[in-house]
Amino acid sequence: MEMQLPRFPVISNVTGEEVKTLPEIRRTLQDQVTATVRWVDCMETLLEECGCDFFIELGPGNVLAGLLRRISKGVEVISVGDTESVRKCAEQLRKGS
Repeated sequence: MEMQLPRFPVISNVTGEEVKTLPEIRRTLQDQVTATVRWVDCMETLLEECGCDFFIELGPGNVLAGLLRRISKGVEVISVGDTESVRKCAEQLRKGS
């Protein structure tokens, strides 16, 4: 498969760190099949190194949103799992979060 360098930060859930080169991306995608997910490390990287302050959890429930709030109490997280929550998320995004 032909790949291109990402236009935005990509955080590997194998390392919890940003991957920047194509060989790095290929290796971490391969490792992802059997490696432990380093979700907390990924979230900390997004918060501290990438400056993310708004997150959207897609799928049923809001477990990941709750876990993220434990890592960073003031972070803004929206859980999207049904039609109504999609509408609310879209409104929030229009407002500029």
